[in-house]
Amino acid sequence: MLASCGGGGGGGSSSGSSSLSGTVAVGAPMQNATLTVLGANGQTASVSVNSDGSYSNLDVSALTAPFRLQACGLVNAVYTCHYAVAQSAGTANVTSLTTALVTLASGSDAANIMTAGAPSASALSSSQQTLQSALSQVLTASGLNSGADLTTTAFSANRTGMDKVLDAIAANTGTNNGHTFVQLEGRFGSSNFYVDNSGSQSGSLSDSTLLNGLGLDLTSISQIFSALNSAAGSSSAGACATVLNNNADLLDPQFTLSINQQSLNASNFASSICGFLSQDGLLGGSVANPTLRDCDFSGSDKICTVGFDVINGSTVQEGAEMAVVLRNGATAWKLLGQASPYEIHVNANVQRTLRVGVSNPQPSYYRAISFDISTSANGVSNAVQSAKVYQRNAAGTGWDSAPIATLSNAGCASQPRLTMQGSSCGSTWLGLDGFNNGNLASGDALISAFFQRGRQVKIDLYSDNAFGSLITSVVTRVDGVPPQSSQLAALPWLTLDSASQSALANYASAQGGALSFSWTGSNSVVPHDASFCNSGSCNNPVRIDLGGKLGSAGNASFNLSSLTLAASDYKMLALYGRDRSNLGFESNYVSCVSGSNNCP
Repeated sequence: MLASCGGGGGGGSSSGSSSLSGTVAVGAPMQNATLTVLGANGQTASVSVNSDGSYSNLDVSALTAPFRLQACGLVNAVYTCHYAVAQSAGTANVTSLTTALVTLASGSDAANIMTAGAPSASALSSSQQTLQSALSQVLTASGLNSGADLTTTAFSANRTGMDKVLDAIAANTGTNNGHTFVQLEGRFGSSNFYVDNSGSQSGSLSDSTLLNGLGLDLTSISQIFSALNSAAGSSSAGACATVLNNNADLLDPQFTLSINQQSLNASNFASSICGFLSQDGLLGGSVANPTLRDCDFSGSDKICTVGFDVINGSTVQEGAEMAVVLRNGATAWKLLGQASPYEIHVNANVQRTLRVGVSNPQPSYYRAISFDISTSANGVSNAVQSAKVYQRNAAGTGWDSAPIATLSNAGCASQPRLTMQGSSCGSTWLGLDGFNNGNLASGDALISAFFQRGRQVKIDLYSDNAFGSLITSVVTRVDGVPPQSSQLAALPWLTLDSASQSALANYASAQGGALSFSWTGSNSVVPHDASFCNSGSCNNPVRIDLGGKLGSAGNASFNLSSLTLAASDYKMLALYGRDRSNLGFESNYVSCVSGSNNCP
């Protein structure tokens, strides 16, 4: 019998059950996932999760409760892990909400339960009641009991019930002002709820746009991506195009999309998409992780951006996006392609730079948010010439009066992106460590406000570089938020081992043109790629794919035969990764002569 109400915090099973079953999902089924269960007696059991996110009948008879669950797989192109705690056998789901529950109950990163033990049953119960209270209207609007147990309520990843809640709510966790927090943000509308382990709470999930949006049928979105998945699985571009042409009714009449500077419309969609898949070695693969990233329900037509990956063995097209639309009066969603004529990407990055070959090196840190805004729109160059970026106000009723960033193409008209004012042409980064304005005293305050007010920003776009002629306002979300300054030293940085640091310091071209290195990962950041440059090549570095997984260590080698280097030359090796929130991590290792340019 499934627990469907109350605050049990992860327990519920039929009498005598000795197995676990459930769903692993974060708005879409986690792909290529493995579920590991750790009992209180230290025994483990594991199972591969099905492509629909389900697992069943995992024997835990050799384990004692409570059970700690870790599910690791692909989410939004990032190999990541989510967590849950089950007090007994039966149904046990692992989702972004169960990760939030464990985080709040434990007062630390949920990953720590696999080494430090499960939170107490009372802590889990209290934390679940806090989250259930915040989610009560969302749960009800999704057809669930307002006290539905986040861990033991059975569901399928079909955009109904608990899965619809996962579609509608972005759950994030982290540390803010020294306290572990959970942030629940509505993907429809502007709702934001914040709670931390000090007991501080703010905001709510009661926005009418969010609750009314939950009344919409989202299931036809899955039908669109099921057709795309069938096409991607074809053995030839012709067979792929046939599948898409047979599903032409899934396209909105106003479908448009641009890929590699090629314009797509309803008439050439099938042949063009299948051509790209064939060219990139993705035919015969699958379209995975179709997850709602952001939605605009402000008008009569409802529009959502859906993120997905295309996977064919080891070949992966990461982080693809297309928009879907539900036209006013329609009952089925259609593929729109491009959500807006304005191309905008907002993402965050944190970096550490460490000098090698010296004793007691002191790291330096940098945090920034990139506002990547194209100057082109509707095929017209320089249609957008400036922009102002605003954060939500403290009351949650609108936007701050002062912008947090201003960008323009003044003096940089040849650039395809607007430039952050005060920066060199082409730079889109807002550095947070020197950030200061009248409302937010420092970068730390700005970051805290993104947690407590919501991660949305409003971007006003202008047709002149003097911010005089407003074209439109676009609301979007920051993809990942940097940590506060007090957390920088303890972040799970990708780390170059000591032998590799020495190899970097000593490397010269006379060694044969190859630089081998090894790194260690963590349970929070997945290694993505690496780069190498000298003083004359950092604008066009040598890059390689690391293709790592969470918690992994690995090794790789650069082919540097095109560079002529002496051991004393400036050299930088950078390791790149992303965490569960899509925050970018950059670990820079620099070899240089003291006093030379760019030497830290």
